Amino acid sequence: MCIQYIAGAQSPAITVGDSLYAMGNYAQAIQQYELIKNKDAKTLFKLARAYKGKGLKSKAITYYKKSLEKDENQSIAQTEYGRLLLSSSRFSVADTVFRDLIKKYPNNPEYYYLLGRTLKYKKDKDTLHFGAKTKGNEIEIAEDAFAKAVQLDSTHQKAVFELSKIYLSEKKYPLVEELTKKALKAEPENVEIISVLAQNYFHRGWWEESIDMFNKLIDVGKGTAFVHNRLGKSYYQKGVYDKAIEQYEILLGFDDEDWATHLILAKLYNYGIDREKALDHAKKALYYKDLPLDDVFFTTGRIYEASKQFPEAMKVLQKAIKENPENLDAHYAIAIAADNYYEDKKAVLEKYETAVEKFKKAKKKPYLIQLMENRITIIKREIFMDTEKE
Repeated sequence: MCIQYIAGAQSPAITVGDSLYAMGNYAQAIQQYELIKNKDAKTLFKLARAYKGKGLKSKAITYYKKSLEKDENQSIAQTEYGRLLLSSSRFSVADTVFRDLIKKYPNNPEYYYLLGRTLKYKKDKDTLHFGAKTKGNEIEIAEDAFAKAVQLDSTHQKAVFELSKIYLSEKKYPLVEELTKKALKAEPENVEIISVLAQNYFHRGWWEESIDMFNKLIDVGKGTAFVHNRLGKSYYQKGVYDKAIEQYEILLGFDDEDWATHLILAKLYNYGIDREKALDHAKKALYYKDLPLDDVFFTTGRIYEASKQFPEAMKVLQKAIKENPENLDAHYAIAIAADNYYEDKKAVLEKYETAVEKFKKAKKKPYLIQLMENRITIIKREIFMDTEKE
């Protein structure tokens, strides 16, 4: 009679506990489950879920473990246990759990994906090295686990995302495109996949395609500083300067003291023939940038040069050289400015000869060396003719 009474009392506790759990009242659900004295694997599993719902991960892990010790053939409990171990950074135990699940269900892509995530975050250097090889039939690296998941299900969005990121880092651009396009057919609005494909196009220099993908990210509300920066660079490379300016102006909204953004805007406005704005951004870049400053001085000098303010251009370009004597472009720009301003041809000749010497020493830009040497020949001829006249 006593045993029957206890068994009867346990059933309402389970029923009430299940109802409370379903409504999200985890604390009271736990109280009901704890009323049961001889807890079987199923009750321990319910306690684990309730503690997980409450956010008490350590308690939940303890009860998942107890439940599985009573009955190891609980695939759902084992899966939830493994996920919780993974989210709690208990990678070694999670590794064991997911490998066991893979042995039981070798055609389940989700378990390979979860194993891949475990291997990705493991502290062991060998597992973090994506380029390593597997040992026998055992999967030892994240890349192989994700690849297996994708092999079993080519539309597994999370596995495709992880694998395509690895391939992107390895510069396997055609594989990235193949994977991501297939995944997007199944889920066209997956922003993570769109982001990887956009970066893939960007790194390949496919500017039109990268522009299209980055704009898609902005359209779905994912206009991060990174996205606007990449989109701006894509427009820049494509030569669509007005659109590039729009993106970099937006980028200043994230950080208006970023010297690099101001410097790019200075260059873009200089191309767009708005010298006033170009100079304003160049001055801001100069103000915000830490040393070295030669690139900022160089851009500022070119803006003055484009405005035909040659004395100011040479003054600023000399500062660029002072900051970095090996700034070849600054040496060349000084020669050009001097050629446009100085009446003393010998002084101009000296600037060109200095620039040529620097370029030859660095073994760079032979076409500019040729241009300068041609100009040197003409200047020498002019100097000779002027001497003959005297």
